[in-house]
Amino acid sequence: MRESMPASWNQRHRLGQTLEDAGSGVFNPHHSTVPLELTGPVDLDAMNRAWHALQRRHPVLLSGFDLDAMTWHIGLAEPADLQRTATAGSEDADLAALRSACAAPFDLERGPVARLLVTERADGLTHLALVAEHLVSDGWSLNVLMRDLSALYAAERGGTVHELPPVQTSFPDFVRQQNRMVASPEGQRAVDRLAEALAGVGAIPAMPISGFTGRSPVRYEKKEGFSRRLPLALCRSLGTVARPLRMTALNLMHAALHRSLFTLSGSGTVATTLSTANRELPALHQTVGWLASKAVLTSEPGGLTGTADYLRHFRRRMLITLDDGDVPWPVLIDRMDPAAVGRQSRVPYVTFNARPLGMRKTVGTVGMPGVESRPLPVAVGWHDASIATFWDEDEDGVTATINFKTDWYARADVEALWNGIETSLRAWAAEAGQ
Repeated sequence: MRESMPASWNQRHRLGQTLEDAGSGVFNPHHSTVPLELTGPVDLDAMNRAWHALQRRHPVLLSGFDLDAMTWHIGLAEPADLQRTATAGSEDADLAALRSACAAPFDLERGPVARLLVTERADGLTHLALVAEHLVSDGWSLNVLMRDLSALYAAERGGTVHELPPVQTSFPDFVRQQNRMVASPEGQRAVDRLAEALAGVGAIPAMPISGFTGRSPVRYEKKEGFSRRLPLALCRSLGTVARPLRMTALNLMHAALHRSLFTLSGSGTVATTLSTANRELPALHQTVGWLASKAVLTSEPGGLTGTADYLRHFRRRMLITLDDGDVPWPVLIDRMDPAAVGRQSRVPYVTFNARPLGMRKTVGTVGMPGVESRPLPVAVGWHDASIATFWDEDEDGVTATINFKTDWYARADVEALWNGIETSLRAWAAEAGQ
């Protein structure tokens, strides 16, 4: 079924950035990606049929966009076949080829805006990557897509048929509801309240730390990053600290980021953007789309030296922020700085983006018959933040990945930020053992 409608606020912001990037001769592959190494025989004909069925189940993957009119055409394209790529001979070469294929641009005007990549390696392993434009997908959606693809593949192989739950609220329905909310008197009051509360900070909060060069114009595509592992024992200790405060270990990691930013910025008010899933309603748990947004969270760590006092303060600020988390971030930008909508940020802001284990548990998982999988180290695209932090929780701990703009920061500057985060986390965990 095909339909057309105005693009969402998030889509408009991203499409504008895409046009701006094209004008400067760069491309940001802002794609949601699941890269896997599969062990065991893979029936590629069955996988292709499953891939076609997945695209039909989630027609937003077949979208196209009119970038001039900012119009979204759902179900515009026909389902595409999976893309087979030849092995390059070595694992490093195959990973480089997969990364390049993941980063390739989509035809945004004609669609589709998703692809399934498969490489059959000489050692019998298979590399597979599901790639979707962020315009129609977010981190939660990737869990839904992989569960559905696995279930559809199992059915095509003649194995156990997993009955997939219905998609109760589609992404277009969500966007229509969101637009009505923003335009309503209640929505406008929420935007007014947010703009007033952030008058001294901004919708895109500047948060430079020691070492910030202030270089302008910044080359947004020039980035580096590093990852650090927080082991399960540390995360459990943090959970012990968090539970009496009705917080989570991931909340404490965000609080530690604020504490380190306070130390390195010299600012009394610390502000970051917090990614929100916007999946509170069960009717949205099976929805594929870009439902996630950002909210601006502020705190004042100065003077709150005791752990419990600071974390209670941070929790209060977090709850206030989440109360208005359903207001799309570009709406707030449009109210406070209209010229910044649809542009890469000129402001050095810092993000906190978490993928809790509960996201996958809520969606559920289905295994491919006869196949084991493990993640591949393939990441594409870049964030417009000066420092973007990602926190991926699994059964054995949390992987923290920090990306930063090299025109604005040297690696040592950002490693100092991480050292401050880790110092707070270990100190808080040690208090749990006392």
